[in-house]
Amino acid sequence: MWRSSLPILLLAVAAGVAVNLAPPQGGLVFNMGIGAILSRQRESKGGLPSIRDSLTHPVHVYEGDDALITCVVRDAGDAAVMWKREDRERHSRRVLTAGETRVTADPRFHVLHDAAASRKGKIKSGGDVWVLVIKQSKPMDSGIYVCEVNSNPILRSFHKLSVLSREVLPPDNKSDPLEYGYHMSKEAFAKNHNYTDCCVEANVSTNCYGFCSIQSILEGTGQDPEVCEPDFPAIVKCMADGRNHVPCCIQEGVPDICQDVCRGEYTVITDNIKTHFSCSTYTEQTLACIVEGVEILPSAPERLRVVVLSDTSLQVSWAPPLENGDTVTEVVVNLTALRNFDDDGTDATISNATSTLQPAISQTQLLNTTITVKVPAKQNTTIITGLQPFTMYEATATALNIYGSSLPSYALRAVTYIPFTNTPKLSKGQDSPAPKIPKLPDVRTCCKNKGITHPTCLDKLCEPALSRIAQVTDLMICAPWVTESFSCLTNGQDHSPCCRARGLPALCQQLCTGNVTQIDFSYFKCVKHMTTFNSCLMQGYGVLPSEPVGLRVSNVHDEFAVIHWDIPKLNGDTVTSYILHYRIVTTSDEDYQIIMSIQGSPFLLQGLKHNVKYEVYLEAVNAHGVGQPSSRIIFHTPSAVVQEETDMEERWIDGPSSLYNMTACCVQVRLSDACLPICSYDANMSDIRRLVTTCEPELAKLVRCASGGRNHQKCCQRRGAPSPCLSLCAGVIVDSALAIATACLPYAGNIVQCFAEGTGLLPGPVEELHVTAVSNSSVLLVWEPPQDGSNVTDYVVHYRKMDNTSMHEVVLKLDNQLTVTNTSINITNLETGSVYDFFVVSRNDEGTSLPAASIMINVTETKLEGKGIAAVTSPPHSLSVASHSATWVIISWQPPEFSHPTEHITYKLYHKPASEEVFNVVETSLTTHMLENLMPNSQYIVYVVAKNKKGLSFASETLIAWTDPAYPAFVEPPTVHPINLVIEGSSMTILCIAMGTPMPTISLYISGRLVRQETTRHMVTVVHNVTRDMNQISCYADNGYGTPMQASRRISISHVPHIIGSGMTMAAKGDSVTLQCQVESYPDPKMIFWRDLNGRVPVIHGGKYEINLQRDKDELSNYIMTLKIIGLMEEDEGDYFCHAENAFGSATQPVSVKIRALESTMNVTQCCNEQNVSAGCMDACSFFLDIDAVIDKPDCINDFDKLMKCAADGSDHRSCCASWDVPKRCLDWCRGEPLLNNKFCVLSYTKQIVSCFHEGRDRLPGPPQNVKVDILSAHSALVSWDPPVKNPNTVEMYRVFWRPVGARVTLKNDTKDTSITVSNLKDSTWYEFVVKAGNHLGTSTLTEPVRFIVGDKYITSAASANQDSAHVGVIVGVVLALVIVAAIVVGVVWFLRSRRLLGAKSSGGVAFENPSYLREVNMDHIQVPSGGHLSEMSNGAGSNGSATTMISGSSGQPLQTLSPTQQGWKQEILHVPAQSTHNSATEVAPSLYEELKLGHDGAGFRRLKP
Repeated sequence: MWRSSLPILLLAVAAGVAVNLAPPQGGLVFNMGIGAILSRQRESKGGLPSIRDSLTHPVHVYEGDDALITCVVRDAGDAAVMWKREDRERHSRRVLTAGETRVTADPRFHVLHDAAASRKGKIKSGGDVWVLVIKQSKPMDSGIYVCEVNSNPILRSFHKLSVLSREVLPPDNKSDPLEYGYHMSKEAFAKNHNYTDCCVEANVSTNCYGFCSIQSILEGTGQDPEVCEPDFPAIVKCMADGRNHVPCCIQEGVPDICQDVCRGEYTVITDNIKTHFSCSTYTEQTLACIVEGVEILPSAPERLRVVVLSDTSLQVSWAPPLENGDTVTEVVVNLTALRNFDDDGTDATISNATSTLQPAISQTQLLNTTITVKVPAKQNTTIITGLQPFTMYEATATALNIYGSSLPSYALRAVTYIPFTNTPKLSKGQDSPAPKIPKLPDVRTCCKNKGITHPTCLDKLCEPALSRIAQVTDLMICAPWVTESFSCLTNGQDHSPCCRARGLPALCQQLCTGNVTQIDFSYFKCVKHMTTFNSCLMQGYGVLPSEPVGLRVSNVHDEFAVIHWDIPKLNGDTVTSYILHYRIVTTSDEDYQIIMSIQGSPFLLQGLKHNVKYEVYLEAVNAHGVGQPSSRIIFHTPSAVVQEETDMEERWIDGPSSLYNMTACCVQVRLSDACLPICSYDANMSDIRRLVTTCEPELAKLVRCASGGRNHQKCCQRRGAPSPCLSLCAGVIVDSALAIATACLPYAGNIVQCFAEGTGLLPGPVEELHVTAVSNSSVLLVWEPPQDGSNVTDYVVHYRKMDNTSMHEVVLKLDNQLTVTNTSINITNLETGSVYDFFVVSRNDEGTSLPAASIMINVTETKLEGKGIAAVTSPPHSLSVASHSATWVIISWQPPEFSHPTEHITYKLYHKPASEEVFNVVETSLTTHMLENLMPNSQYIVYVVAKNKKGLSFASETLIAWTDPAYPAFVEPPTVHPINLVIEGSSMTILCIAMGTPMPTISLYISGRLVRQETTRHMVTVVHNVTRDMNQISCYADNGYGTPMQASRRISISHVPHIIGSGMTMAAKGDSVTLQCQVESYPDPKMIFWRDLNGRVPVIHGGKYEINLQRDKDELSNYIMTLKIIGLMEEDEGDYFCHAENAFGSATQPVSVKIRALESTMNVTQCCNEQNVSAGCMDACSFFLDIDAVIDKPDCINDFDKLMKCAADGSDHRSCCASWDVPKRCLDWCRGEPLLNNKFCVLSYTKQIVSCFHEGRDRLPGPPQNVKVDILSAHSALVSWDPPVKNPNTVEMYRVFWRPVGARVTLKNDTKDTSITVSNLKDSTWYEFVVKAGNHLGTSTLTEPVRFIVGDKYITSAASANQDSAHVGVIVGVVLALVIVAAIVVGVVWFLRSRRLLGAKSSGGVAFENPSYLREVNMDHIQVPSGGHLSEMSNGAGSNGSATTMISGSSGQPLQTLSPTQQGWKQEILHVPAQSTHNSATEVAPSLYEELKLGHDGAGFRRLKP
C-alpha cells in the first residue's frame, strides 16, 4: 500500500495541495502543507512576527565539523530571538543565546546575524536570518534546538541536529534525545517526527534521507520516490517507530489491505498483479495515526532475553521501552511452541529410539500452541512453567498503555533443556568462587585398570580430548573393549540428555550412557557424531563454557547484519573462540551454515539474502571443546520485494473450500491461448502489458471468470475500490476497455485480491434455473445448487413486474425478494397476464453469488413439458458505433450482465439497411464486429442477441448507424526529415499524408521501388542506411473511388565524393593526351588535379596543361574533370591524381599516362602481306591499322576479316568491345576471327573495334609461342611454351586447356610459369592442348592446338609441323595417327562444321577449331593461386566433368587439390591479388544482362561465383 501512498503524497505536496491529517481523537488536528505545520491564526495583517519560512530540515554533520542551524524570523520588530536546547532529563529548555549575545558558558556557541547599524524609531532593522553556530560539534550536541521569538503569542520552531560519528557504526541513539516530552506543542511534534537516525541504522541510502522525516515529506524531498523504493521497507518501519497504529487506522476506516504501513510494513510493487493496489485515498488518515501514535504509544520492549530454567520452564526478561516507557501499563509475553527444531535429517529409526528416552510430543499439541502472559509494567521478567520438555519455543514481548500497544519485539528461540554439570551448588550467601576449570578424569588409567592395552584404543577411546577423531577402523579394532572404554569415558555419568538435545541419533545416544555391551556395524554411523559426543562428555565433566548470553542483532541490512552477545557465565574466561550457526527459516528445515573461529562480539554476518528470515545461535569454544548453544534469535532482512500473505489470504489459499479454478473457467469459455497467461489471480503485470492489445476483445471473458459468479462488491468497497470499478467486482463490464483501464487500473490489486479471496469464501452461482409450472397467479421455480462445492446457507429469489421502462434494465436487486433453504419455490399472488422477471442467487455468511441467468415470463396458465422453460443469459447491452467509414462500421457492445462464468457465449448480430425488410445475421464470439461492404452515406439498423446452450437471450437495444459519404483519395507531397540535410548512411523519416473516405491505402516508393504499403491517413516511415540513389520519393494513394493520386519529391542526399578515373592512357611521345575523371558529389565539391599525392603538388592550368571542370547537364551531382597534356614528354609520364572534397569528406583517384614503346608492337603491313590483303586495301596497313583509309571502299569489305586479324595482333579485345556495346555478331572481330556476314559490323562498329585495338595494343599480351609436349610417363606429360612476343612483360597468368580429342568436356588450369605437368592421363588416348596468356585487362588469343597420345609419345601440332626443330619420332607419329584415325577425324570435323552451319548450339564441351574457348572467360580479372607456380596437375572423373588438380610448390610436394574450375577469374579492378581468396570458386553461366551485353549465347564471358 505504502508504495502508492508515499509517492502520491509527494505529488500532492508538490502540486501545492494541503493534506489534512485528522487523528481519531479530536484534540489533535494538523494542517500539513508545503511550508510548515503552523497555526494559521498567528498570522494577521498587522505585521506580527512570523517564523513560517524558518528552515526546519534535520541537520546532519560529522563530528568535528561546524554545525549551522538556521531560523528565519519575519517582522521580528522589538521581539527578541533566542536559541534554546531541549533538556530531555529535566524536561526543560536551556537558553543558549539571546539576540546576538551568547548566554551559555560554552564558547563554541554563537549567532550569525546581519544586524543593521541604523534604527528607524524604536523598531530595529536588520536581516531576518538567525544562524546558531556550534564550532567543532560533538556527538553530545545532538538533540533538539528551539528558535524562540519572544512575541505575544510566543513563536517557536524546532530543529533537529544529529552529529554523526566518523567511525563505521552510527552514534548510539541513547545520546540523542529524540523525545522531548509533552512540553512541545503537538503541531510541532507532528512536524518534527524525524526518524533519520533509525534510517541510518537501517542502512537507508543517503539520497533517501528526505523520506525519514514527516516534515521533509510534506515539504517535498526533491527525490524520485521510485529511486528510493528499495529503501521504503526500512523507512516505513522507522516511521512506525515500533508502535502498533492498526487500531487507529481501523477506526479511521483504512481498509485492511492498506494497513501494512500502520504495522510498519511496506508492500513493494512486484510483477504480481496483487501488489498493484492503491491506498492513496487513505494517506491522510494513515499519516495522522502514525503522527499521533509515535507521541502516545510505547515502543517495543528492549533487550529481550530467554533463560532456560528447567525442562519445563523458561524465564523471559526485557528492558522497558525507550519511548513512552513510563506510560506502559503492562507487557504481554507470547510464547509459541514450534513444530520441530534442529533435526539432523536422519532416518525414522532415530525418532523411534528417541521416544524411548523421552515421551513423544504430539505434533498436534505443538501446532500453533501459544501461551500469553500479561506482566505488570513494574516487572521486567516472568517465569513460564508447564512447558513441554525438549521443545523449541519462540518468545516475543509487546508493551501496552491506555492508548494502545507497541509492535512485538524481535523474537528469541530457546529449547527447554538443562544440561547436567558437576558444578557444585553454592550455599545461601556464599560468594561465587573464581572461575576454575576442573581437571579432566583420568580416563586412560581407568582403561588400563580394566585391561585395555592396545595402543590405538588407549589413544582414541581412552583420551576424551582425542575421542572426536576416532574412525570406523578404530571402533572395529577396539570392539572387544568397547564396554570398558565407554564406561571410562562417561566417568559413570549419563550424558544422553545432552546427546539427545544436540541431535544425536537414538542408537548413538546409547554410547552417551556408558552402558554399551557390544558394538556391531550399525554403530559405525556414530563416528561422524564423535565431535558432538566429545562435547557432551566435556559438558558433563563441567569443563566446557556455558551458553553465550544476551544474543542480539543490529544494523540489519539486506546483505549483512551485526550479531552481538555477552560471554558465558560459566567458564567464560576460558573461551578461546565462538562458533556461529545460522540458517534461513523456512517451512522445511534448512541445514545450518557454520562459521568457525569467531574471536568475540560483535561479529559482522555477511552474504545474507534480502527479504529472508534468519535464525542464529552461538556456541563457545575452549580448550576442552564446544559449550552449550545460546538462545536462538530470529531477524528479517529488508527487501525490495515484500509479499507476505495475510490471515485472510491463507483462508482462501489453504482452505479446503477453495475449489474454484479460474484457468479452467477460461478454457471452458474458449479464451484464446495467447491470453491464458493472464487468466490467473497471480498474473504478472508484464504479461498484462504485453497482451493488453491482443486480449482486449476478450476482456469480458477474463472478468467473468475472475469473479467466478460471485458478488465481490462488498470486498471491493472495503478494499477502497472507487464506485466506477464496483461493476467489475460483480463480473460486469459497463464501459469501454479504455475507460475501465483509466479508472480502475490503479486499483487492480485491490480488485484481484477480492476476487481471489472471494472465490474461496463466497458461494457460487446456482445452476439449471427453470420454470416448471405457470398458472394465472403463480410460477414454480426449480434450480440446482452450485457445483463447485461452495458453502451455501440459503437462496434469495428476486422478481419484479416488467414494463416498457424496465424491459432493458438489468439490476442486481429486484423489487421483491424471497429467502428459501431448498432449491425450489412457488411464487404466488402474481398479476395475471403480466410479464415478470425472475433470478436466484445463493448466499452464506460471507455474501452472495451473482445471478447466472434470468427468466422473463408471462403469468398466464400454460402447460409445460419436460423441464419447463430454462433461464437464459441476460441480453447484451450498451451498443455503440466504435468506428466508421464510408464502406464499413464497427459495432461494439457489452456482454450480458447475468451469465454463468463457465458457459460459452456467442452473439448474433442482426443488421440491415433502413430501406430493406430482411435482416442479415452474423455470428461472433467477440463483443465487436465490423460490418463491411456497406454503401456510403447510408443508414443501417443493428441489434444483438446472446446465445448459449440454453438458447437465445432477449434482444439488446436497437442501434441506428450511418456510414460516411465517399471522397476520392488525395495525397500530399511527401515530407522528409531532416528537411535540408539527408546524409548518406544516416536515417531519414518520410511522412505521407492522404485524405479521402474510405480510408485510402498509401504506398511509399523510393526510386521506383515499393518500400511500404498501409491503409491509413498518416504513414510515417523511417529509412535507415540511406544511399545516394534514394533521391526520388513518391507517395501513392488509392481508396477505390475516383482516380488514384501520386505526389513525388526529389531530394538531394549529401555524401562523400566518389571518383571514377580513366585508368592508364598510352600515347606516343609528342602526342596530346587527355586524362579524365568522373566525380559524383553533393554538395558541390572542390576539385583539383595533383601531380604528387604525398606532397599534394597541384597541376596548374596554363602552358602545356589545360584543366576543365564541368557539371553534367543531366545529373547535377555529377562532374567531369579533364586534364589535357600538350606535347607529351618523358617527364610527363607517370601518375596524376583527381581529388574532390566537400563538407562530408574527400576522395582521390589516380590516372596514369605512359609513353608507348613503339619497338615492341607488331608491324601491321607485314601481317597484311602475309594475309594476302588486296593491293587496293593496303592503304589501311600502316604501322597501325588506319581504318578510315578503306572504310569507304566497297572493294575492301571482303578484306576486313584479314585487316581485323592483323589489327587484333594476337590479343582478345572482346571485353573492351563489350563495354562499347558491340553486339554479339561482331565480337569475333575483336579477337581477330572472321565473321560470316561482316557488312553490318563494317558500317556500324568498325571504329569502336579499332579503338579497342588501339587501347589494348600496349596492355594485352600476345599468344604464347612454341607450345610443346614432353611425355613423362604413360599417364603424365609436361606442357611447356615460350612467352609471347607481344607485350611479354604484361603477362600475369597463363591458362592451359586440354581434353581427349573429340571429347565434350574441356579441362583447364592456370599457372604463372611457362610449363605445367598434367597427370592422370589415360593410356593410348589422343589429347590436344592450347594455351593463352592474360592479365587483369584481358587475354591473348589461343595458340594452335598440340595433339599427342600418351604411351607412344606421338605428338602433332599444326603450329610445329613445319618447324625444323620437330623430332623425327613426332613426324612419324603424325603420319601413323593420320592413317589410323583419318576416318574418325574427317567424321568429327564434318559433324562439327555441319552443326555450325545448321546453327546448332553445343551443350557441353566445345571444339578448339571453332574455337571452343570463345566460351572461356577473358582474363579480365585473374585470381593468382597461393604458393609458387602450378607445376603438377591431375585430372580425373569429377562431378559434371570436373577434374581434381594437384598443385605442388617448388619442392615438388603437393600443396593443394583443386578443381580445374576452382582457379577462376577474380573480379578485381586494378590489381592482381597476391594470394587466392576463393579457393572453392566456381564459374557459373552468364546472367541475362551479360548475355545481352557481351555477345551471343555464353560468348565466353563467365563470372565468378563466391
